[in-house]
Amino acid sequence: MTFWRTLVLTFNLVGLRLGGAAIGLASQILLARLLSQNDVGEVFLGMSAAAFLSLALAGGYPQLAITCLPRYHALARKNLVRTFHAASLHDGARISVLIFAVAAIVYFWLPISDSMKTALLFGCISAPPSAFIRLNSSAANSVRRYGMSYVPDLFYRPGLFFGYLVVAWLFGLHLNVVEVLWAFVIANTVIAIGQAVAMGRDGTIAGLNWPDRHKLASHLRGRAAALVLVGLVATSFADIVTLLAGLFLVPADVALVGVAVRLAALAGFVTQATQQFVIPDLTAAMTRGSSADVRALLLRVNYFSLGAIFACVIGVVLFGGVALHIFGPAYEAARWPLALFMLSQAFRAASGMNQYLLSIAGFQIKTAGTCALAMIVLVAASTILTPNHGVLGLAVAAIIADAFWAALLALQAKRLTGRRGDIIGALLLPGA
Repeated sequence: MTFWRTLVLTFNLVGLRLGGAAIGLASQILLARLLSQNDVGEVFLGMSAAAFLSLALAGGYPQLAITCLPRYHALARKNLVRTFHAASLHDGARISVLIFAVAAIVYFWLPISDSMKTALLFGCISAPPSAFIRLNSSAANSVRRYGMSYVPDLFYRPGLFFGYLVVAWLFGLHLNVVEVLWAFVIANTVIAIGQAVAMGRDGTIAGLNWPDRHKLASHLRGRAAALVLVGLVATSFADIVTLLAGLFLVPADVALVGVAVRLAALAGFVTQATQQFVIPDLTAAMTRGSSADVRALLLRVNYFSLGAIFACVIGVVLFGGVALHIFGPAYEAARWPLALFMLSQAFRAASGMNQYLLSIAGFQIKTAGTCALAMIVLVAASTILTPNHGVLGLAVAAIIADAFWAALLALQAKRLTGRRGDIIGALLLPGA
């Protein structure tokens, strides 16, 4: 792929993500205007449960496909491609049975709130089509069908849901939680079917009725499972925080958490996009063995990423109340939690380049243990702080978990790659 082709694709991807993020933000504002604060909290719980369960249901195969499928296509081994898809479908079906069985036990026999029961129910309903979108998006990327890889999930899916909310707003419809969550499920299902049909035999359905999955499945399964943990911490952190809020807080406070953590995630997107721009140059510099160029690139991206995050924190401190008033007067109470969630993104920005260094060097799977420990810290800190300190306590727990994750990744990057990608490593270690 030429440099200009890569540059155009990168700008298109960033544009799509920004467009999808804008649609998502507009959907949150409409939800806050159309529903009560309690109902918004329940809707956020349902969406977060769907994201969490779909990531688990996919079994890590979408992340693994990014490296495996392009190699199989390059070798012209169509049988390996079909075997990969067959393994993902078979393991996904087995995981689904397990997830639904556990969900049924939790739903019927554990003392959870009605809002958590609703979230669990719709999360289970929405998880299969959402997982299918993840799988087909990775498959599309492996055959360079980039539009089919990114557009359905980043633009069409949130756009369809947003269209439903706009129609409800224009016609003055009085929505409830169940209606909104059904609309969310239908949007996911429509996009999943449309994407699968458009992909055809290039997509996951190529694995249907393919008998040779056993030859590869056992080799793939362990690697894919490790990547589930990486995906949970790296891409679904906001959803996990929202679900934890549902365990300890009333739905009205969950709505505050949902708005705050999603707005903070938008700021985190800026740093992620910036870091992705640097990856090709960083890979080239590491290949040349130029420590000076590597250090210069790491310093540049860290300065920009952390500068952007701290600018957002200052903006929230000064104008957060005004911005949150757009959702409704009650949401102004999320001002300080939003500032704290923004601060937690600073640790994610600092650790982001360490994650990329480990991925470039082929050690991504080895970060699974680090991600698991970070999850344990988040759950433990939330359990201790949230019951007594509410939304602020949960935000502090997020900071503690992100700081812990950043520190472990820094140590792991130094040990496995010989350099660190965070700002401290780039500043203090000339050979970083």
